[in-house]
Amino acid sequence: MFPRLRRDVRLTLGALAVTAGALTLTGILPASADSVGAFTCADKTGGVAGASGTVYDVRVAHHDGYDRLVIGFPTTNTMPQYQLNRQTTAQFVRDASGQPVTLSGSAGIRVVLQNADIVNGAPNDLKPNLPEIREVAQIGDFERVVSYGVGLSTPACIRVLELSGPTRLVIDVQTAPDAAAATAAPSSSVVASTATSQPATPSGLAATGHPAQPAQPANSSVIATLILGLLAVTAGLAIAGIRRFARK
Repeated sequence: MFPRLRRDVRLTLGALAVTAGALTLTGILPASADSVGAFTCADKTGGVAGASGTVYDVRVAHHDGYDRLVIGFPTTNTMPQYQLNRQTTAQFVRDASGQPVTLSGSAGIRVVLQNADIVNGAPNDLKPNLPEIREVAQIGDFERVVSYGVGLSTPACIRVLELSGPTRLVIDVQTAPDAAAATAAPSSSVVASTATSQPATPSGLAATGHPAQPAQPANSSVIATLILGLLAVTAGLAIAGIRRFARK
């Protein structure tokens, strides 16, 4: 009787440990998914020395608390070296002509990509007029150095992310949080070029560098189902052990 009882107790305790681990995991996952770094009011550098890349797309979209600029390098697995310099004006100098250019806004960010080029047809002047990002213009493509000027409404703080699959450089510019009443309407942000203008909705990772929000309830549902299943197994093992003990 006692060996069987000890075995049943071990099985029950093991199931309880698995359940506790699952509960702990559900508490950790949401926090880690939202930890994408803090905004800082400083210049940024990054990438890998010697890595090359071709800019295929430039996208802009607004999110709650920040405007997002995404520069895509889909044909490389390594981020080229980059440098972001914040400035207090929206005036830039074109590389290599030295011609001055003034973008929309009162402040700016100069984005320099080393060992890079641009595919034909990539956007070269976007005017989304978002809360912070007013205009994004290509201001250089010379001797494997690509430059963009970003016109800002104010000298805001920034956050830089390097994403993979495909490789993307993400530049978030901090804004004031959106009003709660605005959540019922779809995004009205636009991505405009010199030739066309189209909606820029922050709905896909490939388009904006931001995970799609509707995926979150699905993940929560799967985790909840897993927890319920583990609890059911635990209860079954406990009941079976009690019944065996009673028969003895």
